[in-house]
Amino acid sequence: KDCTVLPFDIANEESELFSLLAKADRIVHLAGINRPLEPSEFMAGNFGLTSTIVDALEKMQQPIPVIFSSSIQAQLENDYGKSKRAAEERLRAYNERTGAPVRIFRFANIFGKWCRPNYNSAVATFCYNIAHGLPLTIHDPEAPLRLVYIDDVVEVIVRELKAELQGFAYAAAEPVYETTVGQVAGMIQDIHEKRQNGFIGDYSDVFYKKLATTYLSYVD
Repeated sequence: KDCTVLPFDIANEESELFSLLAKADRIVHLAGINRPLEPSEFMAGNFGLTSTIVDALEKMQQPIPVIFSSSIQAQLENDYGKSKRAAEERLRAYNERTGAPVRIFRFANIFGKWCRPNYNSAVATFCYNIAHGLPLTIHDPEAPLRLVYIDDVVEVIVRELKAELQGFAYAAAEPVYETTVGQVAGMIQDIHEKRQNGFIGDYSDVFYKKLATTYLSYVD
C-alpha cells in the first residue's frame, strides 16, 4: 500500500527508463530473454539491460537497491546461464563501486495462475492441455522438477522491498518443491478428474492445493 510502481516493460522506449530510474527508490529487475531467435540475444537482453540500468545509476550517482531475478541456470554453462551470471557479476561490481545493496534471486521454475502455456512452464502447459482435453507430451516422466509458487516469489520480493538492505547477497524464495515431470502431470490429471466428478482433493497437501489453484485458472 505504501509503494508506487513505476513500470518499465518491453513496450516502453529505452529513453523512458532513465527518467523512471531518477524517480525510483528501489528497482525490482524481472526482465529477461529466455526464448531468443539468436543465442547472442541472451547476452544482449540479460546482461545488456542490467548494464544499462546500473551504468545509468552510477552516472546519476544514485546508489539505490536492486532486487534481481536470476535463475538456477546461472550455475550452468549454457548461453542463458552465462548471460544471467554475467548480469549477476555486473550487479556485484555495482555494489562494490557504489555501496548500493543488491539481492539476487536464483529462482527455481516458477508456476502459478495464468502463466502462459506452451512457452516456458511445463505446469502451465499441463494445466491448459488437461483442462481442454488435449494430449500431453512427456519425454521423461522421471525428469526432476524444482518448482516454486508465484505467490511465494511475490512474498519474498515484497519482504526485500520492505527491508533495510545492506551489501550484496543471494536470497531464496521458498518452499521449493522437489518433484518429477510425471508426478506433476499425474497430480494435475487427478485434480481435473476429481473436479469433473464434483470432488476436490486433499488440500492439506500444500503443493497439491497450489497446483489445483493453478489448474483452475485454465478452466474456461
